[in-house]
Amino acid sequence: MQEYTLHYFNRRGRAEICRLLFALADIPYTDKRIDFSKWDSMKNKMPCCMLPILEIDRKIQVPQSMTISRYLANEFGFHGSNNIEKAKIESITDCLYDVFDNYMRMFYDRNGRKVKRFSSDMRGKYTENQSESRTNYLETCNRVLPYLENCLQSKENSGQYFTGDKIKLCDLMCYSALENPLIENPSLLNDFPKLRNLRQQVAANPKVLSYLKSRNETDC
Repeated sequence: MQEYTLHYFNRRGRAEICRLLFALADIPYTDKRIDFSKWDSMKNKMPCCMLPILEIDRKIQVPQSMTISRYLANEFGFHGSNNIEKAKIESITDCLYDVFDNYMRMFYDRNGRKVKRFSSDMRGKYTENQSESRTNYLETCNRVLPYLENCLQSKENSGQYFTGDKIKLCDLMCYSALENPLIENPSLLNDFPKLRNLRQQVAANPKVLSYLKSRNETDC
């Protein structure tokens, strides 16, 4: 069995989708959480000067959260069985990443430092220099969420998840990417009942539920 180490800060952030994949697959790994105070001294030693990084067998280092998640999904059986299914899974995953990335840009600068502390009481409390990021985030939600709801309503989809009756990468991403937005705005999915139900189904999976109950409590 391969030896995995996931390097990231002590937050959910861009590594949480990877942790969910490990949890669902029940594959052991080292969850190495880096104190942000040490990041400046470590940054230049990391591929692309970024986190997360997946280290494989203490030899290979893979940067970019979505590259890591696609690799793990392929390795663990949570990707598509053919190229068409893979394309659908990746397109949905990337749409959800757009929402997640736009949301996080309201609270973190390019170096990963907080520009505003995250809390559940944030709605409407944004500085002027965050207003553009806020607008981009809302526009992305208005573009992406109706499309994803329609994907679940499609006649081609008879299952409870995006591509049938088994959890795939895109379903885990639906849970992970919308977690912080829903903490801020619990009504975000009121008009998207199938998306809301999908997230509930993912969270109810025994392996995912066990992870969610035991994971580190962080604010983002």
